[in-house]
Amino acid sequence: MTKVKKYPGQKNINGVYHKIINNIPKHDYYHELFAGSGAIAEILLPLVPRSVLFLLSDIDLKVVNDLKVKFASEKVFINQLDAIGHLKQATKKEYLVYAQKKDFFFIDPPYLHETRPNSTELYEHEMTDEQHKQMLLAVLQCKFDIMIIHPKCELYDTMLQDWRKITLKIRYHNKTSIECLYMNYPKPRTLQTYNFFGDDCWDRQANARKAHRWINKLKNTSPQERNFLINRINNAFKKA
Repeated sequence: MTKVKKYPGQKNINGVYHKIINNIPKHDYYHELFAGSGAIAEILLPLVPRSVLFLLSDIDLKVVNDLKVKFASEKVFINQLDAIGHLKQATKKEYLVYAQKKDFFFIDPPYLHETRPNSTELYEHEMTDEQHKQMLLAVLQCKFDIMIIHPKCELYDTMLQDWRKITLKIRYHNKTSIECLYMNYPKPRTLQTYNFFGDDCWDRQANARKAHRWINKLKNTSPQERNFLINRINNAFKKA
């Protein structure tokens, strides 16, 4: 992957991308609308099974061309798409039959202007309040797993009131933004990757140490005993 210029609002910030990835369920197709720099896709790409395909889209042709430079992989497909129109298409019966709950959508739209300091214009293609409402109406009709990140605000809290929500504090340019992950699915039982498993850096470190201890215990058993234990563990969790 080739480096391109920094994109406003990218989510590859310590603590932020960990929380996002630790709430992404196992899937076959990863969609990132309003892709921007594709920051989350870039982190996920080397960590997931080879069979998983990435579909990144943005309405801005320059952003799309930058993404094509950045991602040179047969697993990544990049298109210029209007996200709201795409979501409305995705509610149609023929798409739902195709998807079969194997798709995951990560949506990081241009934020409502009222949630930005001084209502700053950041992007070539901004969204009006009405477009935000149309997008939210569309996602409410979708049947596959969706995660949206957006600053806490009345519109999103009201329209997505039945979705699972996690609050984040994100530091942008010496200012703290209170943002939320909105998800239309329960806490995932199976994650797409466990590389960042843990609530924070201390929890991740404790989990890594625990895994190291258990692996060493298994390594110190005979091959037959080790395979027996692994087999019993696998069978126990298949029934769970």
